[in-house]
Amino acid sequence: MVVVVFFMGTSVGTFALEKAKAETAKQASAPAAPVHSAEYRMGGVIIHIDPAMGKISIQQQKVKRERTVTLNLDKEGTEQISAFRKGDAVNVWVKGNTVTEIEKIPDPILEEIRK
Repeated sequence: MVVVVFFMGTSVGTFALEKAKAETAKQASAPAAPVHSAEYRMGGVIIHIDPAMGKISIQQQKVKRERTVTLNLDKEGTEQISAFRKGDAVNVWVKGNTVTEIEKIPDPILEEIRK
């Protein structure tokens, strides 16, 4: 009986070891997935626009904290930026450090938010 238990114990360990080796080999041969940064929305007021450099600076005001963010514009954003001026309140969608979409907040909505 001791011999049977011994062989069963060694064979179970061997199967588990082989499975782990196979999974490790699979993971090593699989191509690495590209890392994509998430797209997110941020709002603020435009304080500086530089269409020649393709950059825009936005000032955000949060509770007890104010920060300025400078973002890059993609090709479409550089073409659209002529419709915006310093002092416009905007929502921008950002991926990484690049603006993918920009939208002006209409004045009536902005006044309602400020109340």
